[in-house]
Amino acid sequence: MTINQKFDVRKTTLSNGLVVVSEKMPYLRSVSFGVFLRSGSRHETAERHGLTHFIEHALFKGTRNRSVAQIAAEGDTLGGHLDAFTGREVVGFYDYVLDEHLPRAFDLIADVVTAPAFDPVELKKERNVILEEIKMVEDTPDDLIFDLFCESFYPQHSLGRPILGTPKTLAKFKNGVVESYYDEIYRPDNLVIAAAGNIEHKQILDLARSYFGKLKRRQSPLKSSKPKAMASIVRRHKAELEQSHIVIGTQSPSLVSEEIYTANLLSVILGGGMSSRLFQSIREELGLAYTVFAGINPFRDCGYLTIYAGTSTEQLEKTIAATMSELARIKSEPISEEELQRNKDQLKASVRLNLESASSRMSALAQHEMNFGRFISPDEVIAEIEAVTAKGIQQMARRIFRTEKFAVTVLGNLKGFKMNRSQLVC
Repeated sequence: MTINQKFDVRKTTLSNGLVVVSEKMPYLRSVSFGVFLRSGSRHETAERHGLTHFIEHALFKGTRNRSVAQIAAEGDTLGGHLDAFTGREVVGFYDYVLDEHLPRAFDLIADVVTAPAFDPVELKKERNVILEEIKMVEDTPDDLIFDLFCESFYPQHSLGRPILGTPKTLAKFKNGVVESYYDEIYRPDNLVIAAAGNIEHKQILDLARSYFGKLKRRQSPLKSSKPKAMASIVRRHKAELEQSHIVIGTQSPSLVSEEIYTANLLSVILGGGMSSRLFQSIREELGLAYTVFAGINPFRDCGYLTIYAGTSTEQLEKTIAATMSELARIKSEPISEEELQRNKDQLKASVRLNLESASSRMSALAQHEMNFGRFISPDEVIAEIEAVTAKGIQQMARRIFRTEKFAVTVLGNLKGFKMNRSQLVC
């Protein structure tokens, strides 16, 4: 199956290192665009833990040209979806607006990104907001457990630390610290501007030059070492929880690895939908959990595959045993061509559905540029999915699903529950 469609994707690199990439979709009346930072929380030192996310919030707290209220009012007036996020390897500021509103929307985001006021009063208020965000994660166990897992899987490394920071580190983020790190990472050679929709490349390029063209390249690459994964078993007791939550994980290929599509298919077969093996076994056949799924978290130089389930503490042992049984089966029994093709079709359908969204295409342009330095067409993605073999999936399963390599995090009212590595035999 091919898309059989031409993609009008263009790319220009400004003299200061900033990259502008766009895709023209003339049948739309809208444009999705964003300004993306090639770095995230993994580039922070321990003392700066949470600072990338704090700055992302702080940029919306007023610029030298607009107040907090003006930023909010203009974003709403344009009727778009102005928002931002901080990840472990990327920060993004983006909007989705009518094509006629692009100049005004771009002016707003460019002002937010390039002209922050960093008002001490506003920074103090936003620090309190983020403290509440941290508390919210603590009260959301199915979010918290993944932070706990990552922290134990990559201990003493920035990739393992929560993106939000901690109350202790947030208290250190005064004006001088914030401004200094902002200057270090918000530089043109660390930025990508992506746009998709009813737009000419020259239009977004002219806007980028107007607002970002005079920024100076610094050529001081941000560094982050490759983390060493640890196979720890971590139990965290929270007596107030009705359910217990478990994540079982192991190392998997990186984002840029040739095996990333094999890893993706492996995770989908195990826990990527209602027909997946873990869902059918643990929920449908055994009735042990309401939610169970698998997924991969790839980074540029490493990655991990995780299996999550939420169940009662009394049923944790049975849930773990059922999970190990499915992992043993995928290692020992070849996957049928029918099952393999069904899951390939699921992934390919996702690729095709994303083509319907300008926002998805804009995001893909940015991600492809930051990770691969080029546009990867949907046909190329589909060809890579089709090239995955049952033998390749089985070989990967045998390589990564090993008792001594599993890391486990359990969160809940764990009184009476014990766990050791003998339960992880597959």
